[in-house]
Amino acid sequence: MDPIRAAVRIYDSARREVVPFEPLEPGQVRIYDCGPTVYDWQHIGNVYRYVVADVVRRTFEHLGYRVTQVMNVTDVGHIVEDLDQGDDKMELAARRERKDPQALAKTYTDRFMDDRRKLNILDPHVMPKATDHIPQMIALIGKLVDSGHAYVASDGVYFDVSTFAGYGQRLNREGIEAREAGARVAVNPNKRHPFDFALWRAAKPGDLQQWDSPWGRGNPGWHIECSAMSMHYLGETFDIHSGGEDHLFPHHECEIAQSEAATGKPFARYWMHVYFLMVEGEAMHKSIGNVYLLSDIEERGFDPLAFRLQSLGVGYRSHMDFTWRGLEDAQRRLEKWRSSVAGATLSVAAPAGVDPSDPIRQQFVAAITDDINTAAALAAAENAIKLTNSPERADQARGLGLLFDMDGILGLGLAEWAQRSTAIDDEVRALLAERDAARARGDYARSDELREDLRRRGYLVKDTKEGQRWERIPIKAGETDR
Repeated sequence: MDPIRAAVRIYDSARREVVPFEPLEPGQVRIYDCGPTVYDWQHIGNVYRYVVADVVRRTFEHLGYRVTQVMNVTDVGHIVEDLDQGDDKMELAARRERKDPQALAKTYTDRFMDDRRKLNILDPHVMPKATDHIPQMIALIGKLVDSGHAYVASDGVYFDVSTFAGYGQRLNREGIEAREAGARVAVNPNKRHPFDFALWRAAKPGDLQQWDSPWGRGNPGWHIECSAMSMHYLGETFDIHSGGEDHLFPHHECEIAQSEAATGKPFARYWMHVYFLMVEGEAMHKSIGNVYLLSDIEERGFDPLAFRLQSLGVGYRSHMDFTWRGLEDAQRRLEKWRSSVAGATLSVAAPAGVDPSDPIRQQFVAAITDDINTAAALAAAENAIKLTNSPERADQARGLGLLFDMDGILGLGLAEWAQRSTAIDDEVRALLAERDAARARGDYARSDELREDLRRRGYLVKDTKEGQRWERIPIKAGETDR
């Protein structure tokens, strides 16, 4: 797309409505994405959220904004059930797998990044680890203690929610009273209020991860990590903070309270939350066996990008319902698009340049800038696919130009696919041309011979109303490409 900063509207969880996006600094967008806790594999519900975050980033970049995207890695501090009392997820996993916590974190971070790359998710510009930013956390906690927003107790340091007006009401849909009434928080006599939350936890005997601090040996709370890292890299106020709907409370409400109490400034200007992924209409639970990894999808023969395409078919503020039938449909759709792109690429010299006033482009931009409406954006992409299948080469070139432009946001790797799939040697190209000529003169016997020759070389040729199309296929055992 042209480097213009088209107007973007997004749903802000704080204002509870779709609002125009206005960056803090013209032409720049600073984004903080709550990253994974790297104690285990990330399932498809986890990676789905990062597909959405990737589309958000790509949208702003493609519209000409300069984006800085920070995604943290939580390798300490995330307590089971997100409560202050209990075991750290990293600690439990390290003991379970009999590994050093940092070695464990590296293993699962690497696996998570591998999954991201299979889904064409761009690497964040900055990916800070919590354990590398303990000094920043300690400094932030110190400011809160000195200002009276936090207090030291025998088992750590707590944020006093009574000192921050409106705690728990910025994003929380239920209201703090409802949360408190339904909470399963064990009574902690060291807290002044049940919803005071830990900034620093005193070390327990045998803790695998602990550091020195002005309040004794211990480890940080989960919430303070994101505040410290986001403000360190993006400033005390930045543009967008994103996460899953499970982060609305307590995690993001705690971030708001401690950050704004420490700085006296607004924290994130817009909040974006992705709704949970469901599986066959149900929430994912290990107990019912419906928790899937990206590797499970691959083992069933699906392309990871089919999952990405499936993810684009629903708005991020709706619960995506993952089904195997839906994934099959997405796989077929992806293969159809690839075939159309490859065929058009062979037919035309080069994709056409994109006219900003092209109605299909305008349809796409209108969709994607309307709260990242990827489902409507795919409808525009389908219109471009129709052009690639036109018998007119000018239409094919226009369709390719539009698709490759759109794919800068959709992230399906269509241009790369076209380049790989149409990279054929002169001998194969000559055979395709000879077969095309044989069909044109009605020599179907020779046409069939050439089709079989091409199949043995790893090229499946199809005859369509738009002309000859082909795609690469695996060469069968016992056959060669010559």
